[in-house]
Amino acid sequence: MIETTLQQVQLEQLSSIRHEVHIGNSSAASDLGIMVLKFAGSYGYGSEGNCDAIYMRAIGNACVDAWEPGGLIIDLSGLAYEWGDRLEMVFGIGNRQYEEMPFPVALVVGEQCCEGIRTLLLGLNSPLPVTEAGWVFTELEQAWVYIEAEIHKFRSQQLL
Repeated sequence: MIETTLQQVQLEQLSSIRHEVHIGNSSAASDLGIMVLKFAGSYGYGSEGNCDAIYMRAIGNACVDAWEPGGLIIDLSGLAYEWGDRLEMVFGIGNRQYEEMPFPVALVVGEQCCEGIRTLLLGLNSPLPVTEAGWVFTELEQAWVYIEAEIHKFRSQQLL
């Protein structure tokens, strides 16, 4: 018999961030789906957001593992975020599963996170807009077009 007290835990205890998962068909490759993983809520400031990032990455990797999309759009348009380096962990969702093949990822930002993510990706003193990162967009439709183009490019190179 176990001589310790076990405590039941759930991922949802780490964070109050909410998530939704949506999947659509790629027009560039009919056998591949594109996942939209949407996060909403308030991300903790600085190190107070560490558990939020851990939760978001865990949920994201579980969703990618379960549905195996051909591309991923991380939609943060409903997330309030100012600062916290660990959010970068979220941008690597899917890397573990698709180490040997390209896995296109796009990011959608909204008003409440755009500036924080801009400084995270481009630096505090950068005058460039966040969209200069090349894979970050302000509209879901723009991100979808980017993922479709990446899938088409990888297919034409026989990488997918």
